[in-house]
Amino acid sequence: MKKILAAFVLLQCLVATLFAQDGSPLSAQGPGAFTSFAGDRSAGMGNAGLALIENGYLNRLNPATWSGLENVQATGTYGFSGVTSQDNTTNLSSYYANGTFGGGLIAVPIARSLGISMAAGFAPMSSYQYKINATYDSTANVPQYSYQKSGSGGLGEGLFGLSFSPINEISIGGMFRYAFGRMQSIGNVTFSNTAYQGSFSDNSVYLRGPAGSFGVIIGDLDKITTLKFLSGLDIGAYYRSSYNLAGSYELNNIYSDGLDTIFSQPANGYIPSEIGVGISKRFNNHFVAVLDVRSQQLSKYRDTFTHQGSFDNTLFVGGGIELLQGRDIGYLFDRRIIRAGLYYEKTQFSLPTKTGSTQQVDELFGTAGIELPVSRSATVDIAAQYGFRGLSSDLLLHERVFRLYVSFTFGEVWFIRPVGD
Repeated sequence: MKKILAAFVLLQCLVATLFAQDGSPLSAQGPGAFTSFAGDRSAGMGNAGLALIENGYLNRLNPATWSGLENVQATGTYGFSGVTSQDNTTNLSSYYANGTFGGGLIAVPIARSLGISMAAGFAPMSSYQYKINATYDSTANVPQYSYQKSGSGGLGEGLFGLSFSPINEISIGGMFRYAFGRMQSIGNVTFSNTAYQGSFSDNSVYLRGPAGSFGVIIGDLDKITTLKFLSGLDIGAYYRSSYNLAGSYELNNIYSDGLDTIFSQPANGYIPSEIGVGISKRFNNHFVAVLDVRSQQLSKYRDTFTHQGSFDNTLFVGGGIELLQGRDIGYLFDRRIIRAGLYYEKTQFSLPTKTGSTQQVDELFGTAGIELPVSRSATVDIAAQYGFRGLSSDLLLHERVFRLYVSFTFGEVWFIRPVGD
């Protein structure tokens, strides 16, 4: 048993440096990879849209955008991602795919003339998804054994907020956010020699805690400044406060000889604040362009098992365009919206390089999307994103990522009074 425990502990120490044979090893750190998903419509426009304000758009970052709602809106998203990882030290590659519920929101306009809307829902915050397979040759003391480890879960957020437009040119909004989630790692050790007892482990970290966010949009800049070329230009910004998380850590080791161990202790975490600014420009009734810049000091992130400085500060720059086709066509199903965009992000992760140093991992993605009507009060949005993570050729790990989002949005029309009533 001592030999088994020694091998198990050794594997636990080595797992952080193993190449993930079936997925990306990056999300195995801390709470996983934080998402920059701003909303269903934004997914096809380079994940941008902080300053985009109009009916049918439920932005998850800036609650001020809700003041443009004209009727009840509800939306839900399914997300699929596939990651191909290339380890440049061994020339091994792997592919890991995962599909999950991407969150949803429902928003209700309370006083349209004042831009007062209320919204609530759920949104993913981080993704903790990976798989690791490794086989170790026998030594003088330990026979050959295989090790499998997988991670699942991450953090999500419950959202509730209000928007308000005190004057036509300004919209503001506030949101209460509550983060919660479980990061679960499952490990399994199997020895080729049946005289050695294998083991199964379940490491789970539970974290939860509140935060708040505030957003603002200033529009109609041509009226404020009398500069006509600013017509159709809006500026938006948001600030999300930091999270102080609390929870627990639970370890369950299960051995085939029945001598199991169970351990539990309190856990905590801290997620730094985030800020972002964006602009949107409407050129006519058919064409819109958006651009966002967002930043978060994730170098200050910490939890019970992740020391401060394990991550890098993030920087996101993304933008895109939207083209409405068929607005003037009288047939419902001839109407469609085409979207395209691009975004660049310096991620929270650092990786070793061929020269022995470490370097922050950046990524570049192209996006495209289409919105189609399924009824007079409902639409389906399909967005695809494809990009590269680890742009420097000096990094020891490079990844190609494909994402697909399918969202359904329903517009409530039951409370609109028919003409003539």
